[in-house]
Amino acid sequence: MTSAEPDSKIAARFRNRCSLAAMAACLLGAGDLRAENGPAGTVLLETIEVEAPRGGGERAEGANPPAFSAQQERFNRRPGAETVVSTSQSRPGKKADLADILTGTPGVHLSDNGNFISMRGSDIATEGSRNGRGIRAYLDGFPLGRTEAGFTNPLLDLRAADYVEVYRGGNSLRYGAIATGGALNVVSRTGRSAPGNAISVMGGSFGTLQTQIEHGGARDNLDWYFQGNLFRSDGFRQHTGEQNYRFSGNIGWRPTEDVESRTFFAAGRTDRELAEPVPLNRLHAQRQVAPPNSYLFNERLNFTYQRLANRTVVRRDATTYELGAYVLNTALDHLPSPFAGIIAYGWREAGVSGRVEHRTTLAGLPTEIVGGVRAGYTSGDFNRFQHANAGTARTRQIFDWGFGSWLVEAYGEGAVEIAPGLRLFSGLQAVHTTRVLNDHYRGGAVPALGPGAPGGPQPGRLDTLLNYDRQYQALNPKFGVNWEYRQNHFVFANVTRSFEVPSGADLGNVLEAQSRTGRALPAVRPQTAWTWEAGFRGGWDRFKYDVTFYHMRLSNEILTRCATEISPACTTTIAFNADRTIHNGIELGLRTAPLVDSFVSGDRIFANGTWTYTDFRFDNDPRFGNRRMPVIPAHSVFGELGYEHPSGIYGSVNVRYQSARNATFDGSGGPAFVVPAYALLGAKAGWKSPDGRWSVFVEGRNLGNTAYVSDFSATPTVPATQQGPAIVRAPSPQVRPGEGRAVYAGMTVRF
Repeated sequence: MTSAEPDSKIAARFRNRCSLAAMAACLLGAGDLRAENGPAGTVLLETIEVEAPRGGGERAEGANPPAFSAQQERFNRRPGAETVVSTSQSRPGKKADLADILTGTPGVHLSDNGNFISMRGSDIATEGSRNGRGIRAYLDGFPLGRTEAGFTNPLLDLRAADYVEVYRGGNSLRYGAIATGGALNVVSRTGRSAPGNAISVMGGSFGTLQTQIEHGGARDNLDWYFQGNLFRSDGFRQHTGEQNYRFSGNIGWRPTEDVESRTFFAAGRTDRELAEPVPLNRLHAQRQVAPPNSYLFNERLNFTYQRLANRTVVRRDATTYELGAYVLNTALDHLPSPFAGIIAYGWREAGVSGRVEHRTTLAGLPTEIVGGVRAGYTSGDFNRFQHANAGTARTRQIFDWGFGSWLVEAYGEGAVEIAPGLRLFSGLQAVHTTRVLNDHYRGGAVPALGPGAPGGPQPGRLDTLLNYDRQYQALNPKFGVNWEYRQNHFVFANVTRSFEVPSGADLGNVLEAQSRTGRALPAVRPQTAWTWEAGFRGGWDRFKYDVTFYHMRLSNEILTRCATEISPACTTTIAFNADRTIHNGIELGLRTAPLVDSFVSGDRIFANGTWTYTDFRFDNDPRFGNRRMPVIPAHSVFGELGYEHPSGIYGSVNVRYQSARNATFDGSGGPAFVVPAYALLGAKAGWKSPDGRWSVFVEGRNLGNTAYVSDFSATPTVPATQQGPAIVRAPSPQVRPGEGRAVYAGMTVRF
């Protein structure tokens, strides 16, 4: 883009030359543009900096990486609810999963270990991935998981991340083509943002231990970063132990000043024991208990992956070209689950992407335009087996599925600064995706084995083959405005359309129900939504604020209902489309330092907080009326108060609160099916040396040892069982208890 003109000249051009042609230009793209008072060279149209800006050199110890600071400036000037969260420069503490990193981020709902994540009501349904459905996740701009199933949590390696970008709702045209809830992008450390060596050790309650070794450096036109880490825990509950082994890194090469290439690589393994839920009315007595099937059949999940990716950037004057490619290989063993058997899944992914950024002027107004395309393909082998010897051996194969999915996304964005600090945005996103299932099974009908069968309960199947071939397309426009009405204070608004496609599980479960009953069932359709959003953010050195209001109207929201055609007792659920639903919310974040220089020069007392309010309802639904939807609490609050000494010593206390939640869609079950509210008290203390070489911490969580529910799956109605001639309603929903009192401590040394 041409260099920015003085404010007086831009204002004059706006008064004299902002014609209809200029306004039309505003509507031909969407995104953001560089602010005059932003960091030099900052591109604000969703560019990912994977190394320090040219000429930036190595980062100073104890300072934010230049790329992180640039992202903060960029997000301020965009027209939507977007947050960037540092992992490398935040205060030391336990950072093993998404919940550790994103607790305290407005608009994000997480279970204890981050295995369940929801933004703006995504993933309320009980079928499908139940692991980020409605949220697209990326690592350095490359997809993180199957194209049709949200994202894959075990692929996340947050110990190797510099920061996480959080796009709530449909704000990111680049990343959110088939996501209603939003998108996450994890940005890796590099040899330029994390030079030197580091060793970290963290341990504490429930047999928790995490270690990490890092090495980064740069020489001439090369830089490199490598890290390996181990995490293990016995788990708070019986049979919830976990072990993770991860290795990752990247190598950057800059053959000329205008060409950069970075290659990313990673491999890892997760072994996790699985405990079944417990009744809510037994929460206090059984919060550490795993129901018998959990350990009798040694239910567990083992996941391995290998990943390779490359991004190459070429700059030519005011235009930048970006090319990317990646491959991913994964394997999953779920061993075994009663009524599901032994699951053996493997899938492979590959994709390419291209992107062009151009800085120019239109009608004399500073303008940025970007366009890009991404194409990826997933192929999977999904196999299931009956088991013998309480799950220690596979027996008869009952499912042999071959799955394939194409995802092609294209987007165009642009921004025009029509007056100093006032930017208009618009853009368009196009998506084409497929879902193809080929059932290769030829084994004939297999009876299901009940609870009294040798080897325990396990599934069967009908002789019917389950095949489908679906295609989905959509165009999603976006319009927005951002006004910097005074320096570092912004008002923004936007309207966006979002689109979400049924997962393979959604389609397969309906087909299986049809095969069992011989009845045609309604096909599951994609869900769409229009979101209106407005807010304001910014602040001063000692007070930062971020407030967003949104109103989302959804059509065909994908939920689940009792498969009464199969089981009147609601033991099986299948996907269906609600006619219309409404998601409203308020997302508030504050970061303050109300007192400074209180005891010694340079100290400060800080107070931070977030509040997320949600009102998700059916809209005159034939069955559910206008009832509030379950799972996501109306109020989520996180508050922190602490003290920081200039020597690097700090201490804080915090509280996390969630209000009560319904466990059924129709409100049946009364108070027994309402998950209670809870408040958890925590504290943290530590020291980080002024040169950043040493850091230590001790952290306490749930210090009151409160019994609470971390996660649960809602049911459409109170389930029932047939006992003789009578139907008996279940007395309590099934839930997963949260962790009890815990203390962790850790240390990092850099050299």
